[in-house]
Formats: sequence, structure tokens, C-alpha cells
Amino acid sequence: MGKSTVPIWQPLTIRNFLLLYIGESVSLLGDQFYLVALPWLTIQLTNSGVTLGTVLMAAAIPRAILMLIGGVVSDRFSPRLVMLVVNALRGVLTILLTIIVARQSTQLWHLYLFAISLGITDGFFIPAAKSIIPSLVNQEQLVASNTLSQGTSQLILLIGPALGGLLIATSGIKTVFAIDAATFVFTTITLLLIKVNFAIKPTADLSIEHHTSTQKIISLFAGIREGIDYAWHNLALRVVLLVLVMLNFLFIGPLQVGITSLAHNRFPGGAVALGIMNSAWGGGGLLGTLMPQFLQPLPKLGVLMLTLASIQGFCLFLLSFIPNIVLASVTIALLGLCSSFFSVVGIIWIQKRTPPKMLGRVMSLGMLSSFGIAPFSYALAGVLADVNLNILFSVAGIIMLSATTLLAANRSVRGID
Repeated sequence: MGKSTVPIWQPLTIRNFLLLYIGESVSLLGDQFYLVALPWLTIQLTNSGVTLGTVLMAAAIPRAILMLIGGVVSDRFSPRLVMLVVNALRGVLTILLTIIVARQSTQLWHLYLFAISLGITDGFFIPAAKSIIPSLVNQEQLVASNTLSQGTSQLILLIGPALGGLLIATSGIKTVFAIDAATFVFTTITLLLIKVNFAIKPTADLSIEHHTSTQKIISLFAGIREGIDYAWHNLALRVVLLVLVMLNFLFIGPLQVGITSLAHNRFPGGAVALGIMNSAWGGGGLLGTLMPQFLQPLPKLGVLMLTLASIQGFCLFLLSFIPNIVLASVTIALLGLCSSFFSVVGIIWIQKRTPPKMLGRVMSLGMLSSFGIAPFSYALAGVLADVNLNILFSVAGIIMLSATTLLAANRSVRGID
């Protein structure tokens, strides 16, 4: 991937991108509050890693199931329209949860229902959000646009969770959920202000205006199949997606379930400690997001992917015995750096190699490689966390290191460019 000659700030001069950037940044800040509050509320109610894992699964399963459908819908209609409708629904859901928490009547089934509902909306929102940028900027601005978006996201990840943990400690969880709901309202307004002619794509397999309900369903699944066929017959894309499925299984559950359990069982501070560790992830992610813009030339994608995954495996292993939150936060920051570094490079790699009419579906497959495996990773991580946190992190780290070593011996994986 060549070096971008477009300044990182330049996409902000484009009105539509600026509106998207502001709206999604505000919404993401609210999401960081939610991502601290929901796990903490769950662990407070149940004191169980298994239950926390199943609540996360409740969101991850519908998200994974609907991701491919969301990609087709994003390709069929404008990504902006999908994001607009979904953001409005997410706002309503979060307002309802805020009312329940404020009335101090929260029960575990409320959390499961809320997680399932958010998972359903995420299944449509994520492919749309990942595919909208190429429709707002030209190809020369893709690197700068993605770097700016991802960099800002990681900056928010740096400050958001710590602020969310502090708000929980001082103002209560209801305040955190209320702020998250307000950000959805704000983002919905910014999306309404975006004026782009997203023409309905005229591909025959997605043209469904005059079809019956049965024909629409057939057409929907035909669109999904076309996306899967495209990815499967693209050797480099197929290998990357399969490798990510395996690595994400070893990474997602131990990270999300494990960090909450660390804050609750090993380190003092409770929700504040959880916020600090999540912010450390964001701080490392911010550095990782900026690295592709300035570290040129980059190694081949396959080499970069395996190198970063090896570092992550080692860091997971370290978390099994790190005794204090400072060292844990440094380790988590390194995990975030590796994850964001590859995320920026990988997204640009896909955007540049995928036809616009297929981008939503291919992006949904990319997200599915992580979200699809997440329910299984959460389940196993929840069980291991209840048994022993040291076992959770050490087993995940050792297997991840072993897997990347074996993959590095495969020339087709190393040679992905």
C-alpha cells in the first residue's frame, strides 16, 4: 500500500464526511460509556464470569447472524439510510434501558433483551458504517479518511472508558446510559443533514422493487451468496478472513470477559479500574491507527498480520500473572496498538480491492470473521474466567502464539500483499 499524499485533515473539508465524522465521533463516545456500564452492571448483579459471557453472547449471536444480511441491505440501499434508521432504533432502546436502571428495577432478563436488541441493530449498522466512507470521498482520500476516522475513534477509546468509569462511580449507571441515548439522537440529526445521492444499485440480483415477498427473500440470499462467492474465489481475501476467524476466537472473549473480571476480582477501584484498562486499550489503539500513515513502506499484509497477532498472543499470556493495574494497562495498550494497526491497514486493503457494488457484503464478511466467532469465544472465556483468570489468559496466549507460528510456515499466508 503506497503512502498517501493527501493530508490527514483534508477530508474534513468535505461537508458530508465532516458531518459523518462529527456524528459518529459523538456516538462513539456514548458507546464507550455503555461498554463500561453494561458489563459492570452484569457483574454487579451476578458476580459471574459465565453470566457476563452469556450477556455478551446475547448481543454477538444476532449481530453475527444478521451481518451478511446487513451487508446486502447496505449495498441495496444507501449506507446512510441504513445508519439513520438503525441509530434511531438504538436511541429508543437505550432510553428504555435508562428508564429501567433509573427506576432501580433492573433484572438479568432486561440485560439479555437489551443485548439481543442491540446485537440485531449492530448487524445492520456495522456493514453500513464500514462501507459508507468510499461513497463520501475519492480513492486518493481513502487512507487519510480511514486514518482520521480510526484515529479519532481510538482517541475516544482513550478518554471515553475512563470517563465512563468515573461517571459510574460518581453519578451512577443511569447517567451513563442517559448520555449514550443522547448521543444517538445527535448522530441521527447529523446523518439527516448529509446530502448524498446514493443511487440504488442497478445490479439484477438486487433489483427487487416489483418482486413478491418470496422473490425478495430469494434475491436477498442470492446477494449474500454472491458476496460469499466473491470472497471465496479471491484467494488472498479468503485466507485473510479464515485466519482472522481463528485468531479472533482466541482473542475477543479473553479480552472482553477477562478485563471486566480483572477489574472486579484482582485490582482495586471497580468500575474505575475497568474504565482505566479500557482507556489503555484506546490509547494504544490511537498510536496503532496513526502508524500506517507514517510507517512506510509497510511489510506485506500477511507478514504484518502474523507479526501483530504474535505480539497479541504474548500480551495475553502476560496478563495471566501481571500483579497491578499499571502494568496491565501498558500490556492492554500494546494489544490495542496491534489491533488498530491491522484494522486500518486491513480496511483500506479491502476497500481498494473490492468493487463498489460488492463493498458492503465484503465488509460484512470481514466483520463476520470477528463477530461471528465472538459468541463461542465469549462462552469459553466466561467458563475459564470462573475457573481461574490465570488459566484464561495463559491458555489463550499460548494457543495464539502457537497458531501464528504454524501459519508463518505457510508461504501463501506470508505472501499476501
